[in-house]
Amino acid sequence: MLTILNEESQKTPEEIESQYPNCKYILVNFGSIQDPKGNLYCISSSDDSYRKICEVADELSSKGIACMLSGSYNNGGAFGVQYEVET
Repeated sequence: MLTILNEESQKTPEEIESQYPNCKYILVNFGSIQDPKGNLYCISSSDDSYRKICEVADELSSKGIACMLSGSYNNGGAFGVQYEVET
């Protein structure tokens, strides 16, 4: 599910991920990639809304609004090795 929050207060990614665990999110009005404190625009709480959050990020970018799509559903959907193998 995608939820538009458009929060006014600035938060760090750590604060967002603590408040909204296992979610992807869009951060706007952030200072820099090295210090990405900004305003939380929206969250996606499940991978069934992943396409929608990507569309929102594209829409913001097309309007000239710098945004950062970050976070994780923590469901093992990462690229690369996903399982630890003992030999």
